Amino acid sequence: MVVNEKAWTGRCVPRIPLQASVSYLTPELLGKGLVIDVSREGLRIESQDPVHVGMRLALVLYLSNDHEPVMIEDATVQWTLGTHFGVKFVKRSTNAEARLTNFFWTGIQEKCDSLVNLMTEAVKASPLTESRDAQATPLEDAQRDLIRRTLEACRWVIGGASGAAKKLGMKRTSLHYRMKKLGITRTTRGSDN
Repeated sequence: MVVNEKAWTGRCVPRIPLQASVSYLTPELLGKGLVIDVSREGLRIESQDPVHVGMRLALVLYLSNDHEPVMIEDATVQWTLGTHFGVKFVKRSTNAEARLTNFFWTGIQEKCDSLVNLMTEAVKASPLTESRDAQATPLEDAQRDLIRRTLEACRWVIGGASGAAKKLGMKRTSLHYRMKKLGITRTTRGSDN
């Protein structure tokens, strides 16, 4: 099964980038691979050992900083694309679920902290020309600056493959909403999408 790029990136379950060793086995195969990312529901794996959609696997996952591997008793291959494939967890022990949940939420927190730090540094690095609301938070200021700079870099094109929404990793309608909420308007004449 081939997965198009939209299906790959348009997931409703957040994924945490990861580089971890994984072994998988079936009655016919013992394979090894590298986990590319993880979610609460499954993994994306890169491996030279072939699998096919619908294949049932047992997984042994070696998370970073853990001495004991996480054992997933049953997972199903959902898609394949070249040397990559995605598995969905079917059955895992309570211990495995607790360790994966802890790892997943720690990863989400690290991503959020990193994003806030990046946005804070962006605010410090460039003068902001927007009028400020006295009640605005540093996060709103950072969002406003990042969105404005991205819009300017995209020549105020919001939608489409080279638009600001795509570069910011959000839907066009979500970007319009954030612009309205943050009071961002184009100061020169012309269309914004």
